[in-house]
Formats: sequence, C-alpha cells, structure tokens
Amino acid sequence: MATSPLPVSLDIGVSAAAVVTCYRFVVSPAVRALARRRRVLLAVIIALPLTVLAAFRPSPEPGPLRWFVITVIVLLTWQGATSDYDVTEPIAPQRLDKRLLLLLAAASCLWPAALLPWMAVYCGRLRGWKHHAMMPLRQLKAYLAWFFVAMLFGASCSVAALLLVLGCVSFSHYVKPVWSKARLGPHPWSWAWYNRTHYLMASAYSWGWARFLRAETTARVLRRARVLDRPVNFLTMAVEAAGLIAFLDRRLLIVLLLATALFNVAVALASGILFWENIGANVALAISVTLLPGAEYGPAFGAAGALIALILLLLSTADLLWQPWHLGWWDSPFTARVHWQVETVSGARLGLYNDFMCPYEREYGRVLGYFLTDEPVLHGHLGIVWDRELRDLLVQADGDQHRLHTLKQAYGHVQADEQQAREHIAYLTRMFTQLNAGAQKSPLPRPLRRLKAPGGQLYRWGDLPPYRGEEPVRRITIRYEERCYRPSTGDFVLLTNRTVQEIDLLAPGPDRGSTSCAKSSSTVARTSESC
Repeated sequence: MATSPLPVSLDIGVSAAAVVTCYRFVVSPAVRALARRRRVLLAVIIALPLTVLAAFRPSPEPGPLRWFVITVIVLLTWQGATSDYDVTEPIAPQRLDKRLLLLLAAASCLWPAALLPWMAVYCGRLRGWKHHAMMPLRQLKAYLAWFFVAMLFGASCSVAALLLVLGCVSFSHYVKPVWSKARLGPHPWSWAWYNRTHYLMASAYSWGWARFLRAETTARVLRRARVLDRPVNFLTMAVEAAGLIAFLDRRLLIVLLLATALFNVAVALASGILFWENIGANVALAISVTLLPGAEYGPAFGAAGALIALILLLLSTADLLWQPWHLGWWDSPFTARVHWQVETVSGARLGLYNDFMCPYEREYGRVLGYFLTDEPVLHGHLGIVWDRELRDLLVQADGDQHRLHTLKQAYGHVQADEQQAREHIAYLTRMFTQLNAGAQKSPLPRPLRRLKAPGGQLYRWGDLPPYRGEEPVRRITIRYEERCYRPSTGDFVLLTNRTVQEIDLLAPGPDRGSTSCAKSSSTVARTSESC
C-alpha cells in the first residue's frame, strides 16, 4: 500500500519554515551587524562553536547543491578580490582584506560556517553589499541558515527544503518586480500595455551605453524595436511571474531558471544594466538541479512543493523574509545626467566614465552628482519616472526646452547639497592627487587586468575618449547635461551642456571634507540591504 505524501510534504514545509526563520532572525541580523562594524574576528569567534559541535554531530550534506554554493562563492569572491582599491584610503589594509577574502572563500567551500566571516569581509570591508549581488548573497545566507538548522536538528531538516528556499530566493527577485509593475496603473496589465520599453534603450544610449554605435544606427534599431514593446512587456511579466509555479515540476524549474538568466542577458543588451551575478547563480542552480537524485529531492516538486514555494514567495514579496527591490517604472525619452571629464598634463580632454571609478562604479553609473546642480530633476536612473502622466508629458514635449523647463518646475526636485558637494570635491581631489603620485589602483598586475570581474553599470562611452590613467590629470570638469530622444523624428538631441564644477589639481588645497565616496553617494549606502 502506497504511503501518503503528507508526512514528507509536512517535513519539507517544517524544514523550510525553520530555515527561513533562522535566516530572518539569526543569520541576516548577524551578517548586517558584523558588516556594519567590520568585525571579522568576532565572526570567526561566532563560527567556532559550530566547529566544536561538528565533532559530536555529523556534518549536514547538501549533495550536488554544494557545487552551486561553491560556484556562487567563487563568483562573488572574484568580484570582491579583483575590484579596484579606493586610493583615498590606505592600500595595505585593502590588500589584506582581499587576501583574507580569498582565504575565507577557500575555507567556506570546505566548511560552511566560514561563510559568516567571509560575508563580514565581502559585505563590510569590500563593499559587496550592492543591489546586483543581493540575490546570490541571500542564497548564501539561506544556505548558511540551512546549515545551522541541520546542525541542530540533524536529518530531520530536509535537504529538499534547501532547494526550495534557494529557488524561492532567486525567483523572489523577479516576482517582486512583476508585482511592482502590476501596481503601476489602474489595471495589472497597464504597464505591459502602455509602457514604451524602447525608450529605455534610447535613454541608455544617451546615458553612455553602446555609444560606439552611430546615433543613426541606434535610431533605426529603436524604430524597429518600438513595434515589439507590448509583446516584450507581456513576456517580461510572464517570465518574472513564472517563479510562482516553478516547483510544480523539476523540468519546469530548470527551464525557468535558465529563462531568468536569458532575461537578464536581454536586459544587459538593451540597457547596459548587467546582473552577471544573477545570471551566473541561476545558471549554476539550474545545472545543479539536473544533477539532483530524484528520490531525495523529488518531494520538493509537485502540488505540495509549489504551495510551500508560493507561500515563501508571497512572504518575501511582502518584505517579511528578505526584501527584493521594487523594479517597476515608466520609461521616458528624456535624461539629465552629471558627467565627469578630465584634462591631462598634455592637454588631452577625456571622459571619466564609471568603470574607471571602481570600486564605486555603480554609484558613478547611476545618478550620483545631482547634489552638485540646482536644476530640478524629473527622473531617476535612465530617465525612469513613476507617474505615467509625467511620462506622457515628457514624450509630448519632444525635446522642446520651454516645455521641459515648465515640467521641471512643476514636477522636478532640486537635490543640491553643499555638504555633499564639498565631500565629493574632496574625494576627487584626494583620489587624483594620489593617482598622479603613482598610487596603485588595481590589485591585479597589468598583464592580468582583463581578468577583473565585470561591473554592473556598463556606461563606459560618451562624447570623449575614455580616460584610462595613461598620464596625470591636472583638471577635473563636472558637467550637467540634458539629452532627449525625439520619438517623432528618431533624433538624439543635446539640450543642455554646462559646467557645474572645475577642480584644479595643480595646486591641491587642504582637505575640505570626508574623502569617503560612500558618504557622497546619492544612491545606496554601504550596508543598505535589509534582511
């Protein structure tokens, strides 16, 4: 007589509940506290009792999922170990942190408790707590929570529950955005029907993505892409929402993990926003699922597994477990951005793009610098707005400066901040004074520079050739620019281009404020993650 699936399903549900509870109330608060205070030694001390406990209890065995965890550790360690030094701070401690990260990564692959000090280094000291690394970081925290629970309760903590939680962590970062999009208009399908997604491509081009293409070529691509707006929008929402049913079948889970990876590739090609960490993690999880033994992990799939996953996804969407970002907005064809340029000692004028500003490439690729201008700002990153009426008015303005001025006065917000401006100028002054004196910016030797992990904001092109540190800089010029893609003609128009600040480095002045870029960032704090 066949046994009822209820006890197995109940075991998985209880195990998943124990793991997410440990995540929410133990692991996540501990990681946040250790990262904020940069207490690596304390993290090591906390992890030591688990080492002692392991002498009396069998170590939990995650099976093929171990290879997924190792892959994520390697990916994030690659990013942390190869990111540039902040030359405004002492280099030796940063070099030590990178070496410590490598050591702890190797230890974590052998002993999961070492993930706690690894996270303290990666998140707290090497600024890894960024939006694009959130999903794989949360998966590591979920794995650590499962390990803690399994150490305490032994085999009663289902390994299949680990797969459920890892999958839910991944899919929650897509379910939350589709929920945000569904709430933008009066109907759940309003965003899919009315958003003009090809404006995102146009704004990304104005912002600095793929500017190696001629404007005429980009305009032709946009004319063809606009007829695909609605099909692409509905497909986007379908892929993002599909995680709600992913655990109905093992093959469906694999397909949807690969679909989310392909979705992130499409986002990168269209907008220059590269979630390479998510792509790598989802592909690795899909491969791991194909290796799982059916007898042990089969109970994670089917109606019961899908119901448990649905509950976890809804709770995470409500910010009760972890807090994925709301990623829903209306795309507009108008962008206002602050740009940085340098003049070298030979008189060459070059663009200072966000990739050179690593380890702060994310901030310099987004909206950093609005505090330097008294212009009212209408939008967020890449011209995004949250009001469809404003989006329509920007389209109707069609690059007319008088109408745009009226809109800025009615809808814009001035973000000028003298304190932030002083700190920012002090940071740039200190940074380039150090670079001019020969400070080492990259931890990699010159022949290995191409092995550096990619950034997440690919805005490395502009009106000027890029500065790569070839010769000393004598002046930094910060400019405010407004650009508009005119849907009626397909033209890209430069509307405003004015200097807001010049920094002369020939005779450096005294330090006028903090040199920490983290303090001058208008986008994200160093430990901004919640749960």
